Formats: sequence, structure tokens, C-alpha cells
Amino acid sequence: MWMYSPFFRPVFWTVMGFLYAMTIAGAVYWAHDLGLSMNWWKWLLPALWYCGLSFGVAASFTLMGEREPKAGGRVLAFTAGIAVVFGVCICFLVFRR
Repeated sequence: MWMYSPFFRPVFWTVMGFLYAMTIAGAVYWAHDLGLSMNWWKWLLPALWYCGLSFGVAASFTLMGEREPKAGGRVLAFTAGIAVVFGVCICFLVFRR
């Protein structure tokens, strides 16, 4: 299949790394534009949330790729639910004046 070609895999991971780097670099400008006063723990909470969401999505699509779509869907639904709850809590903490 074309997605398992020796060309596609490094290109995919290069693009993914670039997107992650741009997201992390853009967070500083995003916080500055919103006028947020971010200290170390306000940076740590969204970073942990982002890592948890990334690992959850990676785990679910790995399961789907291993021909376990039901388990992958459940992990993705569970991860999305946890991400929404923690994301709302983090928003309340970060945007609190």
C-alpha cells in the first residue's frame, strides 16, 4: 500500500513534527495576544493536557491500525471525553483573572 512506502513514512513524521513544533511555538504568541499572565504552572497544565491528548489519539489509531477498531474507538471516545473535561477545567484556571 502507498502509505507504507519508504517515502511516505518519513514525510508523514516530518510533517507531524513540524505541526507539533508550530503548535508549541504558537502557544507563546497566543497567550501574549490574549493578554494572559502565564506562570510556570499555567504552562504546565496545558502542556500535560496536550501530551495526554496526543498519546490518547496515538494509542487509539494504533489500535485501529492493528485491526482492533472497536477498542480503538473506545479509547478515542474515552480520551476525547477526558480531554474535554480537563480542557474546560484548565480554561477556567488559565483565563481566571
